[in-house]
Amino acid sequence: MSKLVLLNDLRNMNPALKNRIKELTGSKPFKLAYIPSRTDKERWYFEKARPELTGLGFTDFFYFDVDQEYEESQLEEFKSCDGIFLSGENTYLFLKNLQERNIISFIKEMVQEGKPLIGVSAGSMIMSKTIKIATFHDENEVQLNELNGLGLVGFEFMPHWNREKHQLDRLLKYSLLQEESIYTCDDGDGIVIDGDTIEFYGEIKEILKGELL
Repeated sequence: MSKLVLLNDLRNMNPALKNRIKELTGSKPFKLAYIPSRTDKERWYFEKARPELTGLGFTDFFYFDVDQEYEESQLEEFKSCDGIFLSGENTYLFLKNLQERNIISFIKEMVQEGKPLIGVSAGSMIMSKTIKIATFHDENEVQLNELNGLGLVGFEFMPHWNREKHQLDRLLKYSLLQEESIYTCDDGDGIVIDGDTIEFYGEIKEILKGELL
């Protein structure tokens, strides 16, 4: 049973969403595999996120670099973790790293085992069938052509909508060419998928075939 959480950021999170994530992690010790989108030698982003993640109930962390510091020998420890966190930043680079290290199949296996998967911004967009929507946020600096994502959710995710509403007309036109719904999400809000149930926290809006529903 899939347990997926799609977020914009870890800061100023909707209190109900925060409590829901704690429910998913449970009260037992929980080891979270933290996957950065790119190498961060100083672990600056991880150290910034650690207090927020600890506040969500995660008690132990495994930092799993899939970029310059990737080590195949760490795969077993990665697979033994109780859940996964996909960080934010450039979506194209992140997906390219996951593809080249063949990590996608392991993530899917862990999700199928019922291990929670939490994504922030880019990490959330990657959960969809495609990351085409990343063009609204990122430059394809790595010239990635294979834009298929994890395919774990049946919609596209538009993060930081409170800062991107000026792109509404462009997003409506984009949606005309897509088959699946697009969910817009403001900072602090999020979407939780628990098995067959989808839960919205905050001002989530749906866009489908050129219409804001």
